Amino acid sequence: MKAEKRYASGVSILVSYTWSKLMDFGIGPFAGEALAAGGFQNWANLAADKSPSTLDQTNRFIMNAVYEIPLFKSDKGVAGKVLGGWQVGGIWSSFSGGPLGVNSTVNNTFSQGGGQRPNWNGQNPCVANPVPTRWLDSGVFSNPPLYAFGTTPRTFNGCRSDGTAQVDMTLTKNTKFRDRMNVQFRAEMFNISNTARFAPPNPSFGNPQFGTINAQSNQPRIIQFGLKVVY
Repeated sequence: MKAEKRYASGVSILVSYTWSKLMDFGIGPFAGEALAAGGFQNWANLAADKSPSTLDQTNRFIMNAVYEIPLFKSDKGVAGKVLGGWQVGGIWSSFSGGPLGVNSTVNNTFSQGGGQRPNWNGQNPCVANPVPTRWLDSGVFSNPPLYAFGTTPRTFNGCRSDGTAQVDMTLTKNTKFRDRMNVQFRAEMFNISNTARFAPPNPSFGNPQFGTINAQSNQPRIIQFGLKVVY
């Protein structure tokens, strides 16, 4: 869904929301992508690996707006050059986290190329109030017997990594000289609230750090300035 207020009276607003479900058989991680659930477990039963994609985002909301400050809109005179030509803009992004997958540190299937996942008792592996020191519950998993594939699905739709909630803002000043020259000053602020988005937890069952988070997946607050001459 999309709602848009086209530019009028110095204001433009665009709001978009997507509700979706992306399923696949395992595409593997992209360069720099932290989410992954390992490869196929049983090459003779690929259908068992059909799960929500690691790229799935159930809810995706974006709102951006630009507002031209209505002060000294005329660029004539010293006051117009100094106090006029200001714009403020912002982007609010809110995304669901990606589905998590769990693999095993030990492969006792001896399947010559297949992977291994633990057995699962059917309960949600994400704890009720996850924190970086405990995001996944190891008690819902167990090691399968020798020569047996685990019952854990490739990813869990109801168990996801940390979502995104970020606001970026920009302040722009346009100063025109003569007819064709414009000097533009920009102040850009990313993640203005300095909100941390945690990286996915350790997915390897049997690892001492299983289910814990030790990294941040987004950047902290960044402020930068720019000056551009257009002629």
